[in-house]
Amino acid sequence: MRTLDWKKLLGLLVIAVGAGVLWQSPYLQPAKVFVVFLHESGHALAALASGGEVREMRVLLEESGMVLSAGGSPFWTLMAGYLGSLVFGGVILVVSSRTPLSKSLAFALGVGMVAITVLYMRNASGFFFGLGFGAALVIAGLFLPRVFADWILRGLGLVSCLYAIYDITSDVLLRPEAQSDARMLAEYTSFPPFLSTEQQTLTWGILWVLVALIGTWFFLALALRPAKSDVDF
Repeated sequence: MRTLDWKKLLGLLVIAVGAGVLWQSPYLQPAKVFVVFLHESGHALAALASGGEVREMRVLLEESGMVLSAGGSPFWTLMAGYLGSLVFGGVILVVSSRTPLSKSLAFALGVGMVAITVLYMRNASGFFFGLGFGAALVIAGLFLPRVFADWILRGLGLVSCLYAIYDITSDVLLRPEAQSDARMLAEYTSFPPFLSTEQQTLTWGILWVLVALIGTWFFLALALRPAKSDVDF
């Protein structure tokens, strides 16, 4: 019985290497801004799920964004940015690798992006990106052959997981003085209480990057297992 799908592994390795080579190029920019959209959507959904309201959301093409919310749980809202994009990416990766639902998932993601954009996006670049990328996913779900939808979503899912690790490292571990989610969480919780704010920020950053590394490994391991229909006995 096979325990690893080597064709998928090779394909994901090609995507990972290609993403690394093109990381600073404009060709990967739409995928990276999509991850920022997931990050901010994580904040927004956590605020709503904890009883708050979302007043506005912004996504910039320079790979930054913000969510302005009221009420709800500040703790879970702040936690749900980096880790939310990791979970979204992991689920996209696993579903597109292990099930025949890629086209349905692409359609659902597109509809969700358009809905979030219309309801909450309040800057022009974020609004047009959300509508355009969402519409592209809807079209992919409706008209692309499944094999293309599979690999598009696998690429987006993998880039989302890798970007979560990169973003935490860049925004938090290398710049603990910057006003990041981790910095705001440190100021909100004052945890650990015996450390300075910058040290608390680093603590949250280290915890998050460990979760992101373990989570990425977990999602990859799950995605690379053969689907039941592919297993040879």
